[in-house]
Amino acid sequence: MRRVGTTHSGLRSVSIAGPSGPPAARNACGALRMGGSVAALAIAAGAPGSLHAADFLGVHADFLGFRAEASYTTDDNVTRAPSGDALRDRILGVRASASAAIPVSTRTRAVVQGFAGTQKFSTYTGLSNTFIGAQGDLAFRSSGEFGAATYGAFVRTAKEAYESNLRDGYRHAFGVTVIKPATDRIQFFGALARNISDGRSAVFDARNVSVRGSVDWSLGRWDTVFLGLEHRSGDSVSTVSRNDPIRTLGFVNTATPNIIQDDAFTDTTRDAYRLKASTLLATLGYNRAFGEGHALDISWRRAQSSVQNAVAPASGSDLRYTVNQISVAYLGRF
Repeated sequence: MRRVGTTHSGLRSVSIAGPSGPPAARNACGALRMGGSVAALAIAAGAPGSLHAADFLGVHADFLGFRAEASYTTDDNVTRAPSGDALRDRILGVRASASAAIPVSTRTRAVVQGFAGTQKFSTYTGLSNTFIGAQGDLAFRSSGEFGAATYGAFVRTAKEAYESNLRDGYRHAFGVTVIKPATDRIQFFGALARNISDGRSAVFDARNVSVRGSVDWSLGRWDTVFLGLEHRSGDSVSTVSRNDPIRTLGFVNTATPNIIQDDAFTDTTRDAYRLKASTLLATLGYNRAFGEGHALDISWRRAQSSVQNAVAPASGSDLRYTVNQISVAYLGRF
């Protein structure tokens, strides 16, 4: 299991880089480099066995175990705003999950996962949140040969509760994935997804489509370097102060009527704007495994977003923002 990368936005947490990793059959640490249900999906499609097996209401299930993550992240733009309105913060995160695989046929399995966690912001505590959710995957592998690809479809839903009342709501996603080993050391992952957020305020209702891919390169039994790229098109939210009348007018003209005073920030009056944007995200990281079920994950993530159809007096460059995150995470499988 490699951790699922996130960019914490001024409105909610935005997934940055899709999980990927080597086949579970390579070694136990490979599973630690894969995130969430994608790890379970790969294990279910390629591994010969499971941790535990049980029958529930007549359905046979292979229990794939528990996974836990504790992370520390620095974020240089939690407002998702242009320079001048970008605010820095530090985030502590904890996430736990459990998953099980249900055989459908000799080449197809379903994977179900439950997860829960919390994110605590150091300065802008209105962005702190807790979440709980579930995900289901259907995985198909055409053969048991090493180079065979694993194809999947997934659906995910989560309930989120923020210190900011406007952000409370639900997050949903569905899409398709593919996992393909190139060699015994290199593995590719790709996904096409539709992401939906439903907040208490309509400003935080977001719809977007993402295309992402990643590659893991195993340097040895314990060390892996990974790179992820994602393009996202659709709704984006920026939080901007009212100190610059010209830029504020540009946001108002472009976002109307999707504007509301943001209750997560108390340093000055700030408004949240929902706009159409094109966002490019990249992740570069290193994973060091310790033994059979523990690993340390270090990563740098960068996002660059450009607003589409900007309205005068602002241009697209005036409403553009960048985000940089550095994260350290401890990962465990039990």
